[in-house]
Amino acid sequence: MLLLKHARSMSLKVLHGTERRYCFLASAFLAACSGMASADVVELRDGGVIVGKVLNPQQGALVKIETEDGTTLEIDRKLVKIRQTMDRDLEYAKKLTGKTDSLEDHRSIVEECMAQQMVSLANAHRERIVELDPADRSSWENLRYFKDEATGKYLRREVVMYRRGKLKGDKGKWYTWEEKALLDWEQKTKLQRVAAEKELDARIKGLNGNAVKKAESEAYFRNLNNPQLIGKLANLFREDASSGRGFYLGLLKQMPIHAVAPAMIRIALEERDIAVVNECLDFLASGDEQVRELAVSGFAANLGNKTKRDRAAYCMMPFNDKRFIGVLINSLLSSDLVRAAGPPGTTSAGVSTNGGVSFANGAPPPTQRLNQHKEVLAALQQLTGENYGYDLLEWRRWFARAYAFENLDLRRDEN
Repeated sequence: MLLLKHARSMSLKVLHGTERRYCFLASAFLAACSGMASADVVELRDGGVIVGKVLNPQQGALVKIETEDGTTLEIDRKLVKIRQTMDRDLEYAKKLTGKTDSLEDHRSIVEECMAQQMVSLANAHRERIVELDPADRSSWENLRYFKDEATGKYLRREVVMYRRGKLKGDKGKWYTWEEKALLDWEQKTKLQRVAAEKELDARIKGLNGNAVKKAESEAYFRNLNNPQLIGKLANLFREDASSGRGFYLGLLKQMPIHAVAPAMIRIALEERDIAVVNECLDFLASGDEQVRELAVSGFAANLGNKTKRDRAAYCMMPFNDKRFIGVLINSLLSSDLVRAAGPPGTTSAGVSTNGGVSFANGAPPPTQRLNQHKEVLAALQQLTGENYGYDLLEWRRWFARAYAFENLDLRRDEN
């Protein structure tokens, strides 16, 4: 049996608990690797190596290793890495016999081990290097130790980061305590949401099951009030093209109104069925001041989008919020740039053989097309009681008269 912690030509450090002792094992290691062509190499997490036969390479919490002298060792599987002996092990052992316990030789062995991707053995020699030369910063850092400027000692990265108030997370990333707590909470919330969505799917299927499952599903839906399912229900509503989609809308309306308001706003802006739109608007208008503010602000934010402008103005009407009169006036008209087909050039129109218009010298220059937004006009008429049609100038004059601030003369009386 060979348990190597620090491989050296003159002495290899062997660890047994807290006891350290040195033995001359370089030649023994070479002989063992040569004599056991099919031997397994078990690399320990701390850099140690055991050469022998692994009796249970795939199963069991403990790895059982039979050494050359017949001894059986058992080691936690999580702490080891198993591989077959290779030519590089023999080369390593041969080179080891000709080396001394000096800094130069250990450094050269480290370079050779890293070239062969023998990281565990390279780190074992690095540990001996820092014993011989405690000021070797490069070796310390390769061993994941970092210098503590306060004490001058080298500490594990985990200790250094802990003192900085950071914890290790997934994929080697470091987080502050607050970031780690937030990530843990998000992960927990995600798992809860996934579990809730699986139960929802099962209950939907249960509605078409036997009498017992149907009754259980109906009772589940009557009491459903889990905000984590809002996104899932909204997607089911949008994807369902049947008449049963109202079922999902009804479930959404069972949710806490503050939590479901953003989903209802989106449905009202996107839904083609105006009856469904009105149902969403009635639901939002029944909320408290905070919900109503969220709704009207959300709709007003879409007035800048020409394709959604009329729907946004329509959705704003139930809230009768006069703060947005100026915004609606500016949204009353929009324009598009219209380009005729064909290459650009001077205009010389004529009648083509098929009765159409042809351009001898290219298409005419682009023109502006004016769009009138009737729902915006309807919202303005409802809010103001005025009707200036699509005359933008008259609307702005009225707005200036109705909402202009008085110009007060605050100068002191000179007399």
